[in-house]
Amino acid sequence: MPGVDASLFPVFLKLAGRDVVVVGAGAIAERKVEALVGAGARVRLVAPEATAELQRLAREGFIEWTGRRFEEADLDGAWMVVSSTGDAETQRRVTAAAETRRVFVLAVDDPPNATAYSGAVIRRLPFLIAISSSGATPALTRVVREIIEQVLPGPDWVEHAKALRRRWIADGTPMGERFGSLVRDLKDRSRPNE
Repeated sequence: MPGVDASLFPVFLKLAGRDVVVVGAGAIAERKVEALVGAGARVRLVAPEATAELQRLAREGFIEWTGRRFEEADLDGAWMVVSSTGDAETQRRVTAAAETRRVFVLAVDDPPNATAYSGAVIRRLPFLIAISSSGATPALTRVVREIIEQVLPGPDWVEHAKALRRRWIADGTPMGERFGSLVRDLKDRSRPNE
């Protein structure tokens, strides 16, 4: 399809307990760090200066902060790196160092130096939805996320779908029949009482 990067493979990563390096410590890096900490990653921040919030996270032991410029060895042992410096040369150096170590790079607002892209994320249990434009249109990606948030089913639909699944398993309902059954059932539930 025109405009779609077919070379991308969408994936969700389990980063809990794994080292992730964040290079740069401005407002965008702060948001990335908070998301990584929330995912349970061991965040190693590298930047000469950091926002007050990132400094607090370091003081309280949520992240490790090295207060200096990036060095290639900072990526040793990392599973992933987020490069958010705003400095073209540093971004290029981070990507080169990551490439030799086979580490994926989220290069914020810098698609040429990225080997991975993050997306606009919706977390509404049990759903985790990420939307990406491969870095081409971040603002539009956010709009799409907000539209999807409006149409996601509420908790009552989720609980009903879980109950149906338990019944299908108990009854031995074939996989091929489950989707149609769920759609019909939810459609019936959404009709106003006649």
